[in-house]
Amino acid sequence: MSIHSVVVDGPLALRMQRLDAAREEATGRQILTLPLLAARLAGGFIAPASQEILYPAIRRALDAGGYEDIGKVSNLPGMPSAVLSALRSWWDADTPKGVPDNARLRDFALLERRVRETLPPGAMVPPDLVEAAVKRLHLAPKLLGPVTIHEVPDIKPVWRQFVVQLCEVVPVRWVASSHSRRSWFPGKMETVPAGSSLLVAADVCADPRSEVREALRWARARIAEYGIPPTEIAITAASPTIWDDTFLVLAREARLPLHFSHGIPALATREGQTCAALADILLRGLSQERVRLLLARVPPARENIPLDWAKGLRRSAALTTPRLWQHALERARAERADGDVAERTLLPVLELLAGGISEADRAGRRLLRGPALTLWQDALRMAPPQAIELSLQALRVDDGQEPGNTIVWGPAHHLAGAPRKHVRLLGLEANAWPRRAIEDPLLTEHLLEDIRLPSADIADDDRMMHDIIVNQSDDYTLSRAHRSATGALQAASTLWRRDQERIVGRSAIPRHAFSESDRLYARPADAGKHPQVRSSRACWRAWQDSDSHTAHDGLVRANHPLILDALAEVQSTTSLHRLLCEPLGFVWEYALHWREPNLDPQPLALDHRSFGELVHALIGGVLRNGAPRNVDEIEIALADEAKRLSDAWPIARAVPPGLLWRHTMTLARQRASRGLRDALGEPRGTSWTELAFGEPIEGPHPWTTLLPVDIGTAGIAFRGRIDRLDEDGPRGSAIITDYKAGAAPERKKTVVFDRGTELQRVFYALAARSLLPDVRNVESRLTYLRHEPARTLSLVHDELVTAIEQAVTFTTAGVELQRSGQIAPGPQPEFFDSISIALPSDLEAYRRIKQRPFAQVNNPLAKLWSSP
Repeated sequence: MSIHSVVVDGPLALRMQRLDAAREEATGRQILTLPLLAARLAGGFIAPASQEILYPAIRRALDAGGYEDIGKVSNLPGMPSAVLSALRSWWDADTPKGVPDNARLRDFALLERRVRETLPPGAMVPPDLVEAAVKRLHLAPKLLGPVTIHEVPDIKPVWRQFVVQLCEVVPVRWVASSHSRRSWFPGKMETVPAGSSLLVAADVCADPRSEVREALRWARARIAEYGIPPTEIAITAASPTIWDDTFLVLAREARLPLHFSHGIPALATREGQTCAALADILLRGLSQERVRLLLARVPPARENIPLDWAKGLRRSAALTTPRLWQHALERARAERADGDVAERTLLPVLELLAGGISEADRAGRRLLRGPALTLWQDALRMAPPQAIELSLQALRVDDGQEPGNTIVWGPAHHLAGAPRKHVRLLGLEANAWPRRAIEDPLLTEHLLEDIRLPSADIADDDRMMHDIIVNQSDDYTLSRAHRSATGALQAASTLWRRDQERIVGRSAIPRHAFSESDRLYARPADAGKHPQVRSSRACWRAWQDSDSHTAHDGLVRANHPLILDALAEVQSTTSLHRLLCEPLGFVWEYALHWREPNLDPQPLALDHRSFGELVHALIGGVLRNGAPRNVDEIEIALADEAKRLSDAWPIARAVPPGLLWRHTMTLARQRASRGLRDALGEPRGTSWTELAFGEPIEGPHPWTTLLPVDIGTAGIAFRGRIDRLDEDGPRGSAIITDYKAGAAPERKKTVVFDRGTELQRVFYALAARSLLPDVRNVESRLTYLRHEPARTLSLVHDELVTAIEQAVTFTTAGVELQRSGQIAPGPQPEFFDSISIALPSDLEAYRRIKQRPFAQVNNPLAKLWSSP
């Protein structure tokens, strides 16, 4: 068996040549890169130092200290990657002899020496690898045999002397394009025959995403129309990363066989997302959503955590510390099948995660396995744990595709080493192809003086790659974006062919669509037959119709079963407010059961509703043991209740971070104190707080029945919870107090409904009249706690009776609208309403267009919406 070595450049050429060798059954053919060739000749277990080996060595060298110039920045997160880039450029340049004497280069020389000394046995950097290989050149005939350098565009200076000396020992031939740099090569040179290099078009697209869409259309046309196999098709760019995400999404949608020769972002894989979930917790702290996300990707059984570990936990609770987790799990213990097993298994994991990013290595080893653990360890090697997010973003992994049966997408220097017949070149904009030379951040030109690193010649390299790819193709297409992804105008590259330029609009109809959605986009007649498109077009027309109330505005058939079921449920004061003030919102929330997701597990401040509930909870907790008799008793009771709620609320609710939560609790205590002081000295009889009605109650209560309260003849009943009820049986009176954490309205008229905002207290008065038949006089109060002292607005006697009658009338009208199906959006809310997301985005214009039909439909409730 004769040995023959083939030298290639880049991962694409390596895999394609090995595939060719397998197809040809070539026994004895070695497919190698130049570093692998030198390592083969050096013998033993010697191998080129990989990135995984160099990063730890660089970090140890930086940690050693003692640097004159780079000491101040040696601990920055991006320093290891900057050093690796500089070292590779320095080694590729074949370390020159006359190095200028300055502090930066002295530091760099010290750093390089430390890296070399720190490498494990058998791992060598290029200069050392060349030196070891040259010492064993006499073994080249047996170890390497004849050598063919196959379509390598250029060889870095560090390897050139080795290649020259190798030519003296074994036959070496270089088969490459006429555009390759081979003037220094002493061996036999062969030129690969050029292709026809026919320029099909130079497409100007709208933006990078449009470039990807046109590239996939072009590839689909080559396969479907011309019968070209995917193995002869390639798409390339000088630096492809800005197109990667779009290619990932659209290629999967197109179901085209596409191989990323440079790998796909690690975060685009399940394993990468698992690492991201772990990094998110370690960097930003514990929260229930983050822990749920992590354990959705890391099987809980790995740590013997039961599958129902989250049962009984309130999704709204942030749970930002292990102590809160312990309390929450203990409270939910009865709802889990395995008792305290979840606590015993999950809490140690949470304690580890609470340790933060300093526990990154331990957490990774404990929770991750297989490829996910490998990615995690690779990211930790690249930079300090504090920069784990940046490291994960920089990692790439193999996409699992074989280039031997797929279209190739990758950087131009990969394709130059394994050219294809039909290519499309993307990103031919100024400073993108060819790219502008960028100074190395460590080895800047003014420090190097006459020394020139290979990285400084990136523009010439890009031109050479372009020429080789075009020269070896049968046909090629150029592409550039008119605007960048951020909207900036872009000029054409110097390599752009204006004579073949054509403008490709976003709405241009392609000859071949790359996917089903692209086909429908390109063919409006077909798209118009699709049910979703028909529905969306009908919706748009309906929204522009100023004369009609349509199904797209909320109109449904009469007596719709979902609406009837929603009305048959026992209502709350919240659902009654939605029924009367936002009829369409009532359908969405209570008939269709739409709910707003909890997008902020730890807000910086409580919203006005949650803050009001906190104030109510403080007042209710103080009055639970009887009404205080003086200010001192109020403050003592408030302090105890505030301490209890400070621990209890974070287990069940989303609360701000520690300092802000304490500030929020202080404000809530102040307002609760005003409300409690407002009632001092008044003979009110028996006080009840947070008093439920219309539902089962454990403990004493004043009601004659616990059944829901009927609302006149509307056909619905409701239940609720009164902030405070003071019942004076001997006098036959009752005072209902509804505490408001905000400020009182600045108006002279008596506040009754306040455009529907204060419906609740009127319904509470209706409930009190129904459930306390012995009470003759009912007073309904609104106590506004933002003022000092608190300001109280009362509704009594005939005003209250009239308000109750009007509320019953409005409820009857609202129920009739629901049953008849004449449903439309209500008035513009004062605060943001989450259901607005389901309405047109230009809500002001929509309400203006639909003003007349909505006014006709909502006429029975119009008086409520304009009431004082």
